[in-house]
Amino acid sequence: MNWWEQFFDEDYAARYMPKDVSDDAAHLRDLLQVGVGARVFDQCCGQGRFSRALAELGLLPLGVDANAEYVERARQACPAGRFFCQDARDFRATPACEGAINVYSSFGYVADQASSLRMLSSAFHSLRPGSRMVLDTINFARVISEFQPLMVQNFEDGARVERHSRLNWEQGVMEQEWITDRPGLERRTQATATRMFWPRDLADLLRTAGFETVDLYGDLNGSSFETSSRRLIWVARRP
Repeated sequence: MNWWEQFFDEDYAARYMPKDVSDDAAHLRDLLQVGVGARVFDQCCGQGRFSRALAELGLLPLGVDANAEYVERARQACPAGRFFCQDARDFRATPACEGAINVYSSFGYVADQASSLRMLSSAFHSLRPGSRMVLDTINFARVISEFQPLMVQNFEDGARVERHSRLNWEQGVMEQEWITDRPGLERRTQATATRMFWPRDLADLLRTAGFETVDLYGDLNGSSFETSSRRLIWVARRP
């Protein structure tokens, strides 16, 4: 079983997913250069937070995610959208959309390049010619410069999460072990592995998938990319 099939649950969504993404959605709309009524493909849509915010701006979201519970939540949260439960690496939106997003680090869950290319190819074929895609990932240059092998978080409900991290240079991934202690519940240990991308890596993948790279940013608000940027965001265009 792929690690993400069990890792992303209601507990993760409540603790780590952003609650208000209205400002980010407005930035996404501007980066995509789309207007009211445009169809936007939300690849790896999760519980539909970004889709809902985009719908509130007058856009028409179409989302896909492999997590059935998340997809059902998305349908409830965003009645104006269309949502499908399927592997995003193989799903192609129909009819083709005027914009596409893959945000909040939903890219690079496997080390092999072929799998990442499948994801981008599906996004490419989900777009009309001339349309843009926003690909939002972790900036690993910052992660490495500030690397912490152990991070501990304490939550208001009494839960304590230890995150043990290791950089696997041979495979090019960051491996993490998440140990969660919750009052009255059994300790839970989960493992994740996220591929480390550099700007050129993503640019090469996007071009191989057929895109033209347009701009590189360090945040959704359009700030320039720096080593210290929190995010690594490529805007690409289907010719």
